[in-house]
Amino acid sequence: MSVNVIAGRIMQSLGMGGKQPELTRDQAFEARPVRNPELKWRVNDEECVEVVIPRRQDRIGRIMGFVFAVPESRPVILDDVGTFVWGLCDGENTVADLVTSLRDEYKLGEREVEVSLTEYLRLLGKRGMIGFVVPEDEDAETDAEPSGDADAEPETEGDAEA
Repeated sequence: MSVNVIAGRIMQSLGMGGKQPELTRDQAFEARPVRNPELKWRVNDEECVEVVIPRRQDRIGRIMGFVFAVPESRPVILDDVGTFVWGLCDGENTVADLVTSLRDEYKLGEREVEVSLTEYLRLLGKRGMIGFVVPEDEDAETDAEPSGDADAEPETEGDAEA
């Protein structure tokens, strides 16, 4: 997956990349959450993730920063569960993998984990902290690719018998 595709997905999760396509439940659980590569983060002394959120750099952000002395960035400290989820948002694990990991780690019910996790991931996405790599629709890929070599000549009956 290219950086442009990931960046596009992050932009979509921020509501800046045009209308987002509707996903089925299965497609949503096959999506792979990925941390925003533009954000700086670290694990602090309490073993919690601290994500540095920069101030808006558009005109409104600069004006508000000047008028209200808003700092250039602010830290967001994730709790233990948030830190656990953040560690799994590496683009390798699917949302379904995160559900299973959380369920096993914290001994929770599957439905409880699904509801809480999807809401938490939605919140991280709206804040631009993560994006989602959504697998391509397999039907669209097979329709877009012709089978066989386009330059090859069609077989005739005589060729097939030989």
